[in-house]
Amino acid sequence: MSQPIKKVGVIGAGVMGATIAAHTANVGLPTVLLDIVPPKMPEKLQKKRVKEDSPQFRNLFAQNGLTGALKARPAAFYVPEDADLITIGNLEDDLDLLKDCDWIVEVVVERLDIKKDLFSKLETVRKPDCLVTTNTSGISVAAMSEHLSLEFQENFLGTHFFNPPRYMKLFEIISGPKTTSDAMERMAEFAEKILGKGVVFAKDTPNFIANRIGVFAGNYTNQLMQEMGFGIEQVDALTGPVLGRPKMATYRLADLVGLDVMSHVADNVYENCPDDEKRDVFKAPDWLKEMIAKGWLGNKTKGGFYKKTKTPEGKKEILALEYQALEYRPKQKAKFGSLEEAKQKSGVNAKLKSMFYAKDKGGEFVFRLLAETLIYAANRVPEISDDLVNIDNGMKWGFNWKLGPFETWDALGLVKSADLMKNAGYALPSWVEEMLANGFESFYQYKAGKLSYYDQAQKAYLPVEVSPKIILLKSLKDQDKTVIENKGASLIDLGDGVACLEFHSKMNSLGPEVITLMDKSLEKVATDFDGLVLANHGSNFSVGANLMLVLFTAQEEEWDELEFMVKKFQDTLMKLKLFEKPVVAAPHQMALGGGCEVCLASDRVVAAAETYIGLVEVGVGVIPAGGGTKELLIRNTHERVFKVERGGLYPKQPFLLPFAARPFETIAMAKVATSAKEAQKMGILRYTDKISINGDYRIKAAKDNVLAMNLAGYTPPKPLEKIRVMGQDAMGVFKYAIYNLQKAGFVTDHDVTVATKVAEVITGGKVLPDTYVSEQYLLDLEREAFLSLCGTRETQARMAHMLKTGKPLRN
Repeated sequence: MSQPIKKVGVIGAGVMGATIAAHTANVGLPTVLLDIVPPKMPEKLQKKRVKEDSPQFRNLFAQNGLTGALKARPAAFYVPEDADLITIGNLEDDLDLLKDCDWIVEVVVERLDIKKDLFSKLETVRKPDCLVTTNTSGISVAAMSEHLSLEFQENFLGTHFFNPPRYMKLFEIISGPKTTSDAMERMAEFAEKILGKGVVFAKDTPNFIANRIGVFAGNYTNQLMQEMGFGIEQVDALTGPVLGRPKMATYRLADLVGLDVMSHVADNVYENCPDDEKRDVFKAPDWLKEMIAKGWLGNKTKGGFYKKTKTPEGKKEILALEYQALEYRPKQKAKFGSLEEAKQKSGVNAKLKSMFYAKDKGGEFVFRLLAETLIYAANRVPEISDDLVNIDNGMKWGFNWKLGPFETWDALGLVKSADLMKNAGYALPSWVEEMLANGFESFYQYKAGKLSYYDQAQKAYLPVEVSPKIILLKSLKDQDKTVIENKGASLIDLGDGVACLEFHSKMNSLGPEVITLMDKSLEKVATDFDGLVLANHGSNFSVGANLMLVLFTAQEEEWDELEFMVKKFQDTLMKLKLFEKPVVAAPHQMALGGGCEVCLASDRVVAAAETYIGLVEVGVGVIPAGGGTKELLIRNTHERVFKVERGGLYPKQPFLLPFAARPFETIAMAKVATSAKEAQKMGILRYTDKISINGDYRIKAAKDNVLAMNLAGYTPPKPLEKIRVMGQDAMGVFKYAIYNLQKAGFVTDHDVTVATKVAEVITGGKVLPDTYVSEQYLLDLEREAFLSLCGTRETQARMAHMLKTGKPLRN
């Protein structure tokens, strides 16, 4: 294997190039970002009398790209400071900056002549073994490098990011005619391990895998919508979560991506795939061409299939396009009996089957859409990929489908759905017909925790390869590795003396079942294991406490019961914190409220880079009461400000206010970190906590951390009995800050009430300045504040509103 990739060059500082550079900087790699010299001096720089030979002018495009990446929303950088790793320049003056790069990726305009000229220049500066790749999706990888030296071609390949590069998991790798296996392996390992991507190997065909199938599905949706006389809201209702696809569905996704971009990708297939049996589907309908001609391109032009506007009364309103007339009108709700019935089903498989086999117009639409899409995907094997696993992963990671095409077909029941398609006049691919005739009744086979897929060439099931860095809890459970379980959680044996507590309640909320099993798991681990990992594969790590249960108990005024619930949660998390063996949490995606408190109580955290963590309880009118307020106070004061004993006397202590103000602001403003790295910066995670760029690796990494802590000689923490607090004299400072916010109109009266309760815990309540209190004392303050707030009408209204709408109420 060649040298590891330690420095990156990105050529092309448009939106895609700049955000690729941002992500390589995110993962700690020095990155060079180059673009062309502007053809002329902008008027803005002319007024500043900037000279044409100045870097300010010559590096303008690269600087604009970097500035745009820093302003991007969602954020392109984990934290803005990561941008310090990026060096900007231009292709005329700074080509030598690429000499020590280990990987150079081209992200320039989609013109073959420009790309070929660029690669000729790169050949004069790149070092041997430096990988050079193209991010194209429309031009043949082979055609770009055929004029270059053999050594260059051996290290040249396609690496197709999906936008935005930080968030989209898919990373398509495309071999050129002379690309070596070493170059392919090196790129794949780097992409998965360092960039945190899901690698899919695609063939050098137009639009590769995900865009080829995804754009077909989108264009066929346009055609079907016209044929059946549906509106765009009806189509979005039928092609979103009910099919295991994102809430953006079809047309909101098109607005996000850009209608011009989607059309360009479709045109590329039409022009370069003359033998595609569904070639005409890729032709844009006249109304779509007219939208593009009018500049109605989606979000970037403030209008596409949907348009945000305001009513005469000043209220925000979203209009939908009547595409036949090309006029906007108020959104309309889709009404299909099949849709309402499918929404009541549990799980994506059940929803899919319910819609596919339904007999109304909604069911007919879904049947025709899925039949065409599944057959089209199957006809692409082996054209775009030799196996169906890469195709399924491409659609899951590139378009955020919960199930790929072949997984979808299995979920529908391959034999039954295939018969229905044939009876409706569809022709199945010959290899699928042969597969069924030979008695293979599914594309995937799952036995004893092992997954296999049907291979068209070998006409047999082959194992789906899983990286040794990935632990799949379902696989372990299917191998009878469950130790104890209930409806809310399971304790699973990970091997090597380490157990994992998995949450699997609805939205992984922390209700009585989860807390009970957490308590029992600690007892089990104490006798039978060497440490504990807290992790799961849910959509989110945990969104917090069971809010419905809290609201119901408060409305019934069962205060003793509610206090018992809160005290039980506090006691269990303290037991977790002081446990005699290592505990490592491995959160991912949302870890909010109680989910955050579980992480705060753990010895260490191995967080997926994309972890959005915070104490958000004020949004529903309460304060963190599972130890979260206490833990943030400790991390920002006790762990940062050390006391020194000299002859039994305590010297003058540092002023606590600036340290205590930080957790107060974080909690009172319900701040959520938008990455694990930002969580460290905010003081929610410690800098000793680990970040797993590839979220799939985090459970194995957490297990390894447990083993390492034991190897180093683990000593459990002791309860803190002397935590210095500011006392009641400091309350005036916090109240004054809250008062100013109220007067400025930033907070409501109830916000003031809640924020004051946060301040009371942060300052330690009614004690003198510089009093030392225990953890239990602070927990008692938390619990008292939580219960008193639950008794207010305003807090109960906030909880009810959150449960009904999923959004906070400002009352």
